[in-house]
Amino acid sequence: MMSWTASLILISLSALNAQTDSTKNDDAKAPYRKNIIKINLGAALALKSYNFSYERLLSRKISFVGGYNTMSENKVSELPLMKKVIDQAFDEDDEVKNDLDRIKVANTAYNGEFRFYLGRQPGARGAYFAIYGRYVDTKINYQYQFEGNTKTYDIPIKGNFKGFAGGILMGTQYIISRRVVIDVYFGGHYGKTKGDADGLVDLSSMSAQEKSELKDDLESIATINDKQYLTATVSNDGVHGKVNGPLIGLRAGFSLGIAF
Repeated sequence: MMSWTASLILISLSALNAQTDSTKNDDAKAPYRKNIIKINLGAALALKSYNFSYERLLSRKISFVGGYNTMSENKVSELPLMKKVIDQAFDEDDEVKNDLDRIKVANTAYNGEFRFYLGRQPGARGAYFAIYGRYVDTKINYQYQFEGNTKTYDIPIKGNFKGFAGGILMGTQYIISRRVVIDVYFGGHYGKTKGDADGLVDLSSMSAQEKSELKDDLESIATINDKQYLTATVSNDGVHGKVNGPLIGLRAGFSLGIAF
């Protein structure tokens, strides 16, 4: 009787192991699609920024993602996300809010990203972490106002800044019905940016002291922890600035795509 019982237990264990091995093998051999195109709906809704990406699997659990981002010129204060922050943080006549009302920004960016997917399932699905590089080209129009001793000077400043940064992010990607893709991620990057900013306007009526104060005021805009990242010059023809500083940013997304 004992020998029969032992035999049944051994047979059951063997069947269970065989079933587990079969499941693992099925998962390993399960078909998966190697190409995905996506659009970041979160960025479009929050920042009026349109981000498109193409993801290609390089191996069973590693992929490369190429991304392109574009944002046409908008007032900073009118971007949906910024508008909510401004309404919560500042009063209607707050000086910071008034400054943001006078700033327009446009942006273009390119991303190159390697993703490493976790878990047992093959293909570009499940939790992942990634490393990426990002090239950014930003244009700014700022209707700057300077209070002189006798009058207010309106100085239209136009700036163009370009930079490169590297970063990391983490996320989760779901594939529904084998083709519909949902990608949620968050991360950040750090690098350097350089550029010029010019405000061509007649300042011949401005005194030497006012020009010195204007220079100090402009440079204080890009001074962080007593470190100056903007060097400004002021002449009768207007102002000129050179920027050389850090490029710090966050990346977040809720993307929808198609796998093929």
